[in-house]
Amino acid sequence: MVTINTICEGTGMKCEKVRRAATIVGAGVLLSVTLGGCAMYSVAGQFENGVDPFFGTVAVLPGDMGTLDVATADGAITCSGSTQVTKRPSLLSVTGAQGRAQATCTDGRTFKLDFVQTSESGGHGQGIDNLGNIVQVYFDTSSSAVRARLDQARIDALVR
Repeated sequence: MVTINTICEGTGMKCEKVRRAATIVGAGVLLSVTLGGCAMYSVAGQFENGVDPFFGTVAVLPGDMGTLDVATADGAITCSGSTQVTKRPSLLSVTGAQGRAQATCTDGRTFKLDFVQTSESGGHGQGIDNLGNIVQVYFDTSSSAVRARLDQARIDALVR
């Protein structure tokens, strides 16, 4: 399996080139290439007020700063922002890493969230938007795993 937890520095590649390559591969497949500290993840989430779920990518760049780009399935609302890893448990593993993200959306909404990496391939986060709605996000190197986690969370919410 090819993955995008790939090392950008040292190869001369920029994460934007990796992101474009992942987009070209298709919606159902996410390359996870770790090019010198550049980690790419698929992300999916939803606001509690029933706004359509959103999907996109997170790129973590050298220095633990990154970008967040998501959109609803129909593309009507897009959100862009930044991420920062604030705690790493060790240099050898990303499991247990924690951080923050914030974004601004084209519908005027802004949100902030905290996240934790619960496995080598991904994790989850929760936050709040400027209207007081809770937002849940899931991220993983596998786009199908992220969609499955979001689908399960949506089912769990209906059952409650």
